[in-house]
Amino acid sequence: MNRFQNSCSCADRCPPPCPAPFPPPPFPPQYVLGPTGPQGVQGIQGVPGPIGPTGPQGVQGLQGIPGAPGAIGPTGPQGQTGATGAAGPQGPQGIQGVAGAAGPTGPQGPQGVEGAAGATGATGPTGPTGPTGPQGIEGAVGATGATGATGPTGPTGPQGLVGSDGEQGPQGATGPTGPTGPTGPSDTRAAAAVADAASTEDIVEQFNALLANLRAAGLLST
Repeated sequence: MNRFQNSCSCADRCPPPCPAPFPPPPFPPQYVLGPTGPQGVQGIQGVPGPIGPTGPQGVQGLQGIPGAPGAIGPTGPQGQTGATGAAGPQGPQGIQGVAGAAGPTGPQGPQGVEGAAGATGATGPTGPTGPTGPQGIEGAVGATGATGATGPTGPTGPQGLVGSDGEQGPQGATGPTGPTGPTGPSDTRAAAAVADAASTEDIVEQFNALLANLRAAGLLST
């Protein structure tokens, strides 16, 4: 230890806190610093003294200049794909959006080639015939009406003479139209009355009865 050093070393024997070292005095030009003596024997560790109070915090120093960003490291290998998670619950139905405006109708494309007519499919089997319904009750036959009287037959005119096939003479003048003869008696015959059909079961029977009465009255040919 030289004369410019403290009497103790913090790392060796002085208990904390260590005293601040004394600054060395300026060396006069006439003195020459001698060699450092040998290290003395380390003394016994002293008992640590009480910790002194914490001094006031110093003024924060100026912010240092940020360092340059480091180079980006290489991309690591692609990890394995994890297992697919379970599907979450379905969300609520969204609100129906407003219908968009109809776009303009595009031009009609050319008529395509007409395809060949397909083959006619096979006819399916005929279904079974349903059961025959029960026979309806036969309606009563209506009474036959009376036959009307036959009108008199008019007299037959005389047969004219047949002339010879002579030459055709000139067309004679058209004679005056004769007076219209009296109107003959009208046929007042009537068919017997037929009762109206009361249901769908006796329509055919009533119609047949009406035809029979018309034939009997001479109003319908047989």
